[in-house]
Amino acid sequence: MLWPLLLLGGLALLFWGPWVLDDPSTKLLAANDRDPSAYLWFFSWWPHALADGLDLFHSAAIFVPEGYNLAWVTSMPGPSMLLAPVTLTLGAEVTFNLLSFAAPALAAWTAFLLCRHVTGIVPASLLGGFLFGFSPYMLNQLRGAPQLALIALVPLMALLVLRHAEGSLSDRRFALALTAVFTAQILTSTEILATSVLFGAVVLVAAYAIFRELRERLRRTGLLAGAALAATAVIASPLLYNVFFRERTLPEQALAVFPTDLLAFLVPGPLVALAPGRLGIGEPAYATGAAYIGIPLLLLLGVSVWRGRADRGVLLAAVAFAITAIASLGPTLHVRGGDTGIPLPWAVFDGLPLLRYAIPLRFPAFAFLAAGVMLAMWLARGGSRLRWGGALVAIALVLPAVGHRDWRTELDDVPFFADGGYRGQLDASDRVLTVPTWGRNMRWQVQTDFSFDLAAGYVGAFPESYERYRAWRDLLGSPFGREAIPPAGELRRFLEAKGVTAIVVEQGRAGRGRELFRSLGVTPEETGGVLLYRLSPARR
Repeated sequence: MLWPLLLLGGLALLFWGPWVLDDPSTKLLAANDRDPSAYLWFFSWWPHALADGLDLFHSAAIFVPEGYNLAWVTSMPGPSMLLAPVTLTLGAEVTFNLLSFAAPALAAWTAFLLCRHVTGIVPASLLGGFLFGFSPYMLNQLRGAPQLALIALVPLMALLVLRHAEGSLSDRRFALALTAVFTAQILTSTEILATSVLFGAVVLVAAYAIFRELRERLRRTGLLAGAALAATAVIASPLLYNVFFRERTLPEQALAVFPTDLLAFLVPGPLVALAPGRLGIGEPAYATGAAYIGIPLLLLLGVSVWRGRADRGVLLAAVAFAITAIASLGPTLHVRGGDTGIPLPWAVFDGLPLLRYAIPLRFPAFAFLAAGVMLAMWLARGGSRLRWGGALVAIALVLPAVGHRDWRTELDDVPFFADGGYRGQLDASDRVLTVPTWGRNMRWQVQTDFSFDLAAGYVGAFPESYERYRAWRDLLGSPFGREAIPPAGELRRFLEAKGVTAIVVEQGRAGRGRELFRSLGVTPEETGGVLLYRLSPARR
């Protein structure tokens, strides 16, 4: 059924389209241009590297001379290659906005397909799908994290497993389809695939305990799912080789505890229409928003479980919801922003390889899928006005705050890069240090079609080969110009180690501007909104 997809896509355009669609090449559906600039770079890098015969997974264009292993960052090779025609003709900004608009509609549609299979009732399934696709989790990811917003494949995984377990999908078709879905997901977000497999396995074990008559079938489903995972590993072996066997920068920043506060399930964050801040009430810091379910929906889910306690399908959906919601609380319980020290089940998985980098604050995505299925099942069991009224009230409390500033970023171009002023000034032999050193400079390189290499960059984590230099740490500062001035000796040591031939400092955002590099004894040229320091002649 495609008409629900068109309906849900229309809702996405209604919520976010009026402002962005005015000019999708200069506006982003995002909170700022820092993280999104990295994705604009990713969307451009993959077709560029493929066309030029470059190493796809190790880019020498950033963090010169060492380069960077892209297999350990959210580089999204699948969507980047799929939408390469859009990127090459209309620009990476249009690709970013297209994915942002599509993400909630696609997620809601695939969740609708799952709910419809479970209930057979279209209206109830639409509401269940909407809850997943337009959940507060999704609203938060639309601030600039497209790899986390593209979760439409997760309901398809559940649907395939369900159909095979009940016998409506053959072994061969199940294995092939699940392999295709796993492969698409690993090429979009390895974290979402890893956590999907983990939670899916736990729910499959729960199903094994609940549906005794299906145990033999469930064992076969689990074995074939494992085979599909192995086949995915073979197909994605170039990616996995770079993950495990090549020099890499580990995302150590993800090792910090990012749990969901217990009260965050009850207190709305700033991106829903009825957020406390929009009503003139103080907004607590722990109310991050991604996990907000709301008291009405929680009560409705509780009533649905109690009334349907004899239905093992309802019980399994409730177990799936509880498992993922509890996991999102992290290794220890946090309440009102404070760590109680009470250990939680996620502590068992927190130290495992790869999973140690998973962030619990992102797990509510799976809880919302289970909640959507539970809501659809509740409505399908009886279409009374009271049930639908309660469901619509619960949904109304999680509707997006249309027009919120966190979905409105206007890109202001630097003429030096956007208007071609770099031509004749920089070329492929140049290694350029930029200020700011991270964020928007990735977009600058895209605007020049990778015409020079960056002695800087930002793709999630900074390599140790840069972090070891005090000058680099000083220059990082902030993308808005609060960089510290490195000591002259430390600065020269860093520039020589990286072979920097030119420095480009954005005027207006460069803080102390000329003071940053005064110790070099080089007079900058003011051109196209930047200060250009030429340290050595370019080899043309």
